[in-house]
Amino acid sequence: MASSTPKPAIAPFRSNFLAEKRIITICFFIALGQFQYGYDSAAIAGFQSMPAFLRVYGYEDPTNPIGLNISTDVQRLIQSLMNVGGFLSAIVMYASHTKLSRRIGLWLGCGFGFLSVSLMIGTTSLGGLYAGRLLLGVSNGFFVPYSVTYMTESAPALLRGPIVGMSTFQTSLGALFGILVDNYCKIYPGNAPWQIPLGVMYIVPTILTILLIFLPDTPRFYVTQGQDEKAIDAVRKLRGIKDEAYLRAEVEDIKSAFMLEQELHSGVHLNDMFRGPDLRRTLLCFATTIGGTATGVTFMAGFSVYLFVQARVGSPFEWVMISLAIALTGNMAAFPAMRYFGRRELLIGTSVISAGMMYGMAIAYTVSAWTDPAASRALVAMSIVFTWIYGIGQGPVMWALSTEIPSQRLRSQTVGTASGLNFIVGWVVSFCTPYFINPDKLGWGPKYGYIWGSSNLILALWTFFYVPETKGRSLEQLEELFEKGVPARKFSSYVVERQLVEDCVGGSPVEKEKATTVQVDDVEKR
Repeated sequence: MASSTPKPAIAPFRSNFLAEKRIITICFFIALGQFQYGYDSAAIAGFQSMPAFLRVYGYEDPTNPIGLNISTDVQRLIQSLMNVGGFLSAIVMYASHTKLSRRIGLWLGCGFGFLSVSLMIGTTSLGGLYAGRLLLGVSNGFFVPYSVTYMTESAPALLRGPIVGMSTFQTSLGALFGILVDNYCKIYPGNAPWQIPLGVMYIVPTILTILLIFLPDTPRFYVTQGQDEKAIDAVRKLRGIKDEAYLRAEVEDIKSAFMLEQELHSGVHLNDMFRGPDLRRTLLCFATTIGGTATGVTFMAGFSVYLFVQARVGSPFEWVMISLAIALTGNMAAFPAMRYFGRRELLIGTSVISAGMMYGMAIAYTVSAWTDPAASRALVAMSIVFTWIYGIGQGPVMWALSTEIPSQRLRSQTVGTASGLNFIVGWVVSFCTPYFINPDKLGWGPKYGYIWGSSNLILALWTFFYVPETKGRSLEQLEELFEKGVPARKFSSYVVERQLVEDCVGGSPVEKEKATTVQVDDVEKR
């Protein structure tokens, strides 16, 4: 039988939803850590305008539209203590260096979640409430960075942006459920209206605790521990790949990039985040992480119901629910948007629009009376557009950038430190916001939007000058680009030496199996 050299049977691989449905499904559940964060933010936002909660932790105020109010100090602490807890988690992540795996980090989030929720349900004292909020912050401090890092290090390069973008979808979905549960529980007697929403927060830690028993850690984490076989097995389990050549090529590519880093930066320490090419990457990671708070989404998520009540918007719970439901369509549109648009153009465009919405809210209440129905309608409409725009661009893009940009050997520490800094910024925002919007202090209400409109414009300008385009690049290719000091605006056009594994091995494992079958049939016929 004559032999012949097989010709390439397939086109270069391009990741798609069907080919990578397993990792997309796994990452959807891993992103439940973000769901928990969004749920908590919205539920607590609702508590601040819930009579049952205010009868325990607030005071009577005949001038307030609902006859009850919450003091600025209590409002500050229940929001800001969660950020303090998140900062404590970041310290643990920094100190643990590469020893703390992504799975262990998520399990820690689950453990602190169980403890904090139990404490808040079982007490009616301010001290117990504050302690519960602090521990819940520790929980979210592990959930948020470790879930995003797990997704980033597990996803294929061409789907990494959309997959990490699910973080924003899950955050918005959690926020919607938080307000829904608040709204439908507020009619119950006693303390049930706020204890039931807290009890719902047991669900996510339970699901993740069980799920993580059956999932491996990320391939890149195993490579950093010198466990190559476990890394191969992790790729196999996470992505359902059976092609042994592809599996080994994928892990070899990860390992070669990691070894190159080790060789270039032998004897490094954590302070190397602030040296050489890593300084640029660290500052970009910090800025993109803090940029999420700079959009004003923390203000809207944590104080939306209270803001609507003070602005005399009728049916505030219902309008917040509608706003969050519409925002989900933006989150869903983020998947194709990040597939077809660059990170830079998407972030710049959405930041400019968000700035316009924030300025619009402030101007509406500057030129109109607080009781003017037109101002209320403008506030609701612009808040809806803002949350939609954030969901399609700013949120998912900055989540993706903050985990793509750090170097492989320092990713966990860089993301953890950035998360800690963001919790500090979030603490400042949560601590100061009540002073601006609460009637017993400045009482600006929606006029607070002037500050957030300006911060969004600054974010757009910073993106234009400093943020590189990472779309379509593998994490290993990004290593090369940063090591060579390629300017931000030349990232997308620069020709790299390192090619994607899919292109080097001739396509996706699924397509290769089909091609191999065709070649075998052809040989048998001959």
